[in-house]
Amino acid sequence: MIIQVKNIKIAYNSQVVIESLSFDVNQGQKVAITGESGKGKSTLLHAIAGFTPFQSGDILLFDKPLNESNVGFIRQQLAWVPQETALHFDSIREMIDAPFEFAANAGLKPSENRIKEVFEGLSLPPELLDKTPSTISGGQRQRVLLASSLLLKKPLLITDEPTSALDETNRKKITDFILSQKELTVVASTHDSYWMEKSDKIITL
Repeated sequence: MIIQVKNIKIAYNSQVVIESLSFDVNQGQKVAITGESGKGKSTLLHAIAGFTPFQSGDILLFDKPLNESNVGFIRQQLAWVPQETALHFDSIREMIDAPFEFAANAGLKPSENRIKEVFEGLSLPPELLDKTPSTISGGQRQRVLLASSLLLKKPLLITDEPTSALDETNRKKITDFILSQKELTVVASTHDSYWMEKSDKIITL
């Protein structure tokens, strides 16, 4: 079992965002978190990744309780892709290489062929590697973040609205490519009907 969420409650001040929520995620499953805006989709993802505290219940990842003692280990097992983020790098290649400078990822740097394969799967031209993040489109930035997460080869991908900035053609191609990664467990918040159609499990908040 990759994720176990057991009767959790999340509240900000006195406002309850999520209450009495339980579900399991098995290895390799593709899970879509959906629901109306404001129902707590992003909050739930932040809680699973250890960024947002929950008031009651339990979250276990890789059979370890999500707590202060285990959060470091747990975060090393997952790739987190937010909906939007600033990319403070001189080039896309620098951004792709950056995670592999950390000790936890030492020796895992992907080959040029693997980078090309992932970029092709996400409809990113290889010449994009030499561009600066400020010169590419929002949809390309979103796909570059996804490429970086896949190249890290973590067993769990948590991503917030991964296709929100994409056109129809790229949306379907990128969905098919990511959800075809057999060993990868994916938990994504989404309003995308095609992503939900291709997922193994849908959780509606």
